[in-house]
Amino acid sequence: MQTTLRFLAATVEFSHGLMMIVWGLGLPLLIWHRFRRLSRLYMWLSLVFVGGSVLSHQLLGECVLTALARSLWQAAGVQTEDVPFVVQFTNQVARIRPSAKSAVLAWEAAIAVYCVAFLWGRRLAQRSPQHGCVQPAAESARGGSAPQC
Repeated sequence: MQTTLRFLAATVEFSHGLMMIVWGLGLPLLIWHRFRRLSRLYMWLSLVFVGGSVLSHQLLGECVLTALARSLWQAAGVQTEDVPFVVQFTNQVARIRPSAKSAVLAWEAAIAVYCVAFLWGRRLAQRSPQHGCVQPAAESARGGSAPQC
């Protein structure tokens, strides 16, 4: 049972880190709509990810995945630190140890950047429905070529 709980805890932490990386690397897809299906998929993925993060912070005071992983580690008999996942993740990846407060502030800043990029990207998508580009009206009336992006 201990091994199963440790595996589940490690899987939750790995998935959490992977989702954070995908979310961060995908931010340009909110503005750059060259691949519309990928942009739309990322938009929905990011809305669920950020919405779940914000909601769980409001309800639990921390991310639900952090709380789940910690409870699984403790059930497996492993003592863990009582710090946000992003602190542990940053320490493992970059070998620096931010304070819990600075990590939470950085996460909140990242969410603010995300919100601005999301709204800006949605506005761009509404203004230019084809590939994120605007084709001049005179060219489209003459049956001109596809817009260059």
